[in-house]
Amino acid sequence: MRGLVAAGGVVVALASCGGVALAAGSAVKHASRSASVRAGATRTVRVPFPDALKYGNALYSGAVTFSWSGGGPSPNLADVRIVEAQSVEGGSLYEVKVRNGNAAGSVAVRVTVTATTVEPLPHS
Repeated sequence: MRGLVAAGGVVVALASCGGVALAAGSAVKHASRSASVRAGATRTVRVPFPDALKYGNALYSGAVTFSWSGGGPSPNLADVRIVEAQSVEGGSLYEVKVRNGNAAGSVAVRVTVTATTVEPLPHS
């Protein structure tokens, strides 16, 4: 069995405006990393923003998804918590700390962290 759940409300916009509208002339770039978090463990995943701090008018955001595959008892995703989600190192990295609160013996949770950069064109 395989499941996939997006963590609602985890997208963090690092711009001064609340809503981010993508203009027709925007370049959108993504970078992702995945890691397994075993039951009862905490893990930090860091992903560099594409073209981080290269353009002054770029907008940065991040997203987290969880998944698992068979091989034992399915984990309860309600017990998987995002402890922290923030930009670090001056805004060049997106860092997420995840805690898997499932009981020992359940399948590890796969965490995928995606960092997104939106660069309005023309670049400034």
